[in-house]
Amino acid sequence: MKKLLSNLFKEHTDRTVCITILLFTVIQLAVTSFFGYTPYPDSEGYLFLAHESMSWYEPYPVHGLLHDYPFLWNIGTVNLTLFSLKIFGSVAPLLFLYSLLKGATAGLFYLVTKHLFNGRIASIALVLYMLYPANYGESTSLLSELPFMFLTFLALYCALCRRWLLVAGLIMGVANWVRPLTFIFLVSLVSYLYLKNKEKPFAYRCRTALMPLGGFLIMILFIGTLTMSRTGLFLYQAKSGWMALADYSTDHSPASMEIRDRADWDVVQKDSAWQSLFFDWLKEHPVEYVAQMPKKLALTYVSDNVNMCAFMLNKRNPDHLYQRISMPVLAKDFPRWSAIQWLTVLNLLIYYSLLLTAIACLLKSKKGIFLPVCIIAVGTLMLLLVGHGEARFHQPLMPFIIMLAARIIKI
Repeated sequence: MKKLLSNLFKEHTDRTVCITILLFTVIQLAVTSFFGYTPYPDSEGYLFLAHESMSWYEPYPVHGLLHDYPFLWNIGTVNLTLFSLKIFGSVAPLLFLYSLLKGATAGLFYLVTKHLFNGRIASIALVLYMLYPANYGESTSLLSELPFMFLTFLALYCALCRRWLLVAGLIMGVANWVRPLTFIFLVSLVSYLYLKNKEKPFAYRCRTALMPLGGFLIMILFIGTLTMSRTGLFLYQAKSGWMALADYSTDHSPASMEIRDRADWDVVQKDSAWQSLFFDWLKEHPVEYVAQMPKKLALTYVSDNVNMCAFMLNKRNPDHLYQRISMPVLAKDFPRWSAIQWLTVLNLLIYYSLLLTAIACLLKSKKGIFLPVCIIAVGTLMLLLVGHGEARFHQPLMPFIIMLAARIIKI
């Protein structure tokens, strides 16, 4: 088996890679078709907002509801859902599109890895990507991670493989509209481009590194201006971060709940109020703020069970989707696990193996790992500083953990 894999990675062809990615895409489509829609709470929220926007005959956010929204959710994700409902009357075509985007993301993942390392490592990374159960089932829901990661890898491909730096920035602006995590990847890409060209003149390094940032700002200005012309507010991304940070830092304080109900404030004013609430709390509780960070880190990386909900045959109670495959329930039900629990445990074993292998890569190998390490480090730091712990939050970082794992595997 080892010899067979070795020959595959040494003598792989573009045709083999294409067939592999096509197979991965077909499996995505099959999973979506067989298991159907997964009603995650956030996915249901996007669906509700899309239906609400349809009733007002406006894109999200609706001008007449700016004072009713407790916060602004992922604008692009809601509008993608709205588009599918308006054109097709269903989200099924959007789930079909997401299945195709997941396959395209695998192809872009391979190309970016090949650029950063080489074809052999990229092939190993692609196999690991396909063997990881959590990479199946994402397209059964409307969650924002899948379209966000497709756009992010498309931007990285444009910047690294094609040198279309301005285009990469524009695409990152669209990704930020879908899910506001682009800062992590933009900062990492700018740093990578600057250091990669360290032998070039200073002006060239700055110009090359800042072109993606320029494209990003252009797209932000474009999206914000379009929204402002319709709503009167310059809105280009979700405004839920300060609300979540205030809620989780202060344990859903009464003051936070009062902000939600302020009908005389629009969604921007509520966001500012949550920001003030958090910083007022931080001034009084700096030690508690720091003490929360280890728990945030543990909650973010302790498991990777979320996507396994897609394989449940009974999804009638969205509020209890996670519970059946949560770590406490898995421990309680051992060894009498159901099929979905066995699949979840298998996924966990692969997840922990990838984490440990990636850590080993950090200790043993330095060449070519700057960009994935920077993305993982900046992403984790952002979660600790302005986020809260949740297993879903490490998912955008998983492809880069897989890259590091592939970098050190010897076949």
